[in-house]
Amino acid sequence: MTDSTVNSTINRVSTSGRVWFCEEVSKNPRSRGIFFSDNPFSYTLPVLFIQTSLVSSLTAVLQFFLEPIGETKFFPQLLAGMMLGPSVIGQSAFLQKWLFPPKTFYISETIAFFGGMMFIFLVGVKIDLSIVVRSGKKAWAIGILSFIFPLLFSSVIFIFARETLPPNHPLSKSLVSITFILSSGSFHVTAIHLADLKLSNSEMGRLAISSSMVSGTISLMLVTMVVTHKNKVSFEDKTFILMVMSLVVMVTFILCVLRPIMFWMIRQTPEGRQMKESHIILVFLMLISCALFSEVIGQHVLILPIVLGIAVPEGPPLGSALADRLDTLVSSIFLPLYFLYSGSRFNVFLIDGHTFVIVQLLAIVSFIGKVVGTILPSIYWKMPMTDVLALGLLMSAPGITHLLYLQTGLNITMVDEQSYGNALIAVLWLTGVTTPFVKLLYDPSKRYISLNRRRTIQQSTQDIELHLMACIHNQETTPSIINLLEMSNPSLENPICIYVQHLIQLRGRSTPVFIDHQPTGKKNPSQKNYSQHMINAFRSYEKQKSNHVVVKLYTSISPYETLHDEICMQVAEKRVCLLIVPFHRQWKSNGIAGFGHPIRALNRQLLRTAPCSVGILIERGTLNIRNPLTNVAFYSVGIVFIDGNDDREALAYAMRMANNPIVRVTLIRLMERRKKNKNLINKDPDGDLIHRFKVDCIQIKRHDYKEEIVRDSVEMINVLRSLDGCFDLILVGRRHASESSLFCGLTDWNEYPELGPIGDMLVSSDSTFDGSVLVIQQQKRSGNGYHDLHLDSGILPKQDNSNNMENPHIKKVWPIV
Repeated sequence: MTDSTVNSTINRVSTSGRVWFCEEVSKNPRSRGIFFSDNPFSYTLPVLFIQTSLVSSLTAVLQFFLEPIGETKFFPQLLAGMMLGPSVIGQSAFLQKWLFPPKTFYISETIAFFGGMMFIFLVGVKIDLSIVVRSGKKAWAIGILSFIFPLLFSSVIFIFARETLPPNHPLSKSLVSITFILSSGSFHVTAIHLADLKLSNSEMGRLAISSSMVSGTISLMLVTMVVTHKNKVSFEDKTFILMVMSLVVMVTFILCVLRPIMFWMIRQTPEGRQMKESHIILVFLMLISCALFSEVIGQHVLILPIVLGIAVPEGPPLGSALADRLDTLVSSIFLPLYFLYSGSRFNVFLIDGHTFVIVQLLAIVSFIGKVVGTILPSIYWKMPMTDVLALGLLMSAPGITHLLYLQTGLNITMVDEQSYGNALIAVLWLTGVTTPFVKLLYDPSKRYISLNRRRTIQQSTQDIELHLMACIHNQETTPSIINLLEMSNPSLENPICIYVQHLIQLRGRSTPVFIDHQPTGKKNPSQKNYSQHMINAFRSYEKQKSNHVVVKLYTSISPYETLHDEICMQVAEKRVCLLIVPFHRQWKSNGIAGFGHPIRALNRQLLRTAPCSVGILIERGTLNIRNPLTNVAFYSVGIVFIDGNDDREALAYAMRMANNPIVRVTLIRLMERRKKNKNLINKDPDGDLIHRFKVDCIQIKRHDYKEEIVRDSVEMINVLRSLDGCFDLILVGRRHASESSLFCGLTDWNEYPELGPIGDMLVSSDSTFDGSVLVIQQQKRSGNGYHDLHLDSGILPKQDNSNNMENPHIKKVWPIV
């Protein structure tokens, strides 16, 4: 449709009841601008830009205010579309004339359907249909009953409701479709709600995804059958047969021709490289061709794109590349236009009280049926009641798939406009009510926060197996972890079990994946091996250290926003004493490489919530040079000890290392003069542990103890700078229970607050220290202060030496050395 200016508009009603808009087309189809006395709002393209800006901005504002209370993205998107429709803002005569003229909706509707097509395609790309096959009995039972129960419950209301309506009432013809739509489930709706609520990695989230795959598949099949039956009634038998045959041929062509082509593209892409632009463009052409063929044969434009999306191999490199290129554009621009189109079809003034009550009652009964269908099998499998209620509410929350079903029914006249408006209101309030309750009821961190026993290195004895966990973001971190493991003195008397988890960001798929690499003799062809180099290295080290080290290897493909819950759950289940995570920056010979902000945010979340001690490893190259698999190395380890639980945890770990004949440990204790005199009179936990170190380790000639008396932060910095080139690894505590002048002004200049003041000084950009650093925090639960909510400082107030962190507001000058 060409852009045109409206000089006059004449409305007339034909005998069939349709409204006609007659517009005079100007010779100049484009605006010349306000300086030539042209009104840009008389032309389609500027108005389309205004509409896009309005709906996107309103969606962002609503999302900003509603997201903190637990509303997912769908609720503000649908609310913004309805607010800009003819029922609220669209009532203004001025807006109807200039911002929402009828002719622009032809263009915006086309773009909205194009965006819907791209969105549905991405839905298919992220779907892994093998989840349906792999789902256990619990997921199958919940999935089937959560569809059957609401259908049965709402059918009873449907039967009684039809008796209260006149025979020719439009709602009586639409009730069947609305009953099916409100009872249907959707995998993608559940996955979106889980992602927005940051519950994808939780135990309840995994069950909800598996169950929704089952209910969503059943719902899609039945909805397709209903739509097909409607088309059969509307068309002649010969026409209907040709349509179905064309659809079957095209689906076969996608699965047998286009899908093998996409696998060929993946084989042509080297491991770790991005897809070629020509391959991405070819997939886009496939998508547009499938949508065109859907329209040509008379099917809905969204049918073949979702089939093509399902045919795309999920995950990297192709699925992730498509998601990276399309997600932001589709979700921020095209999708708001789709909701604007949906809101334009909603007119609250067409709704009467009787039909409104019937549809809302139908929605409530369907909602109750879904909750009951989810709760019954969950109780049978003895799930906790809060998890059961949260799962039932989550499985009952509608979303964009239900909106698509409603619009399809409206377009093929299975749903009238009045019933569409009633159902849209039901979808809106059901979503608005359920998701905040899910956020309120279910907190995945309760599982590991409620543990009565904290696990630390200091409390573990030398004669039992030490449980460690290491997280790896890329293969280059593997040698550092192996060297640190070698330094930890694995032996027959002091065995070590280490759980290594390869963390990969979830891209190009909707469901998190957790892969156990323990040898079972069975090979699952559906699981891609993203961690082969890591597995080979650790298996080789385990073989070399047989009976001394046990290595358990896993791969976790998850969104970083919720990955801390999965790691903490693994820590609690495996009874880990120390969790080792890499720093978000990596020092290389050619400069500094960063993993990015998500890694730093993940480390901070683990410092807040992990039910064990946490160590952040800053690798400066010293632990990567030596390879215990090929030669015998000698390691020099230093400990900077001031005071507090974290320093004692670091010293306890160093004392375990000290028993290793290839490790030399040097303890450097920094003390103030007045504190030294005080400690001579009163014994303290710090002094007791240092005394143990002297008794157990100093008699071994390779170990050493140094005590430095410092008066202020200047002298402390001088001592730290003197350590340059002396050690391969330095262990420091992150927090210090001190009110001394040693840290005066340091926290105001912290570059990395999560490392504490000492760790930050050793690895900051102006530091000359070239060794690796392990910053240790001993996790101590102390009532409600267990969560460390402010990782802004490493200094702790005297009255609480474990949890609360101060952030001085008075700016102080960094001491000049």
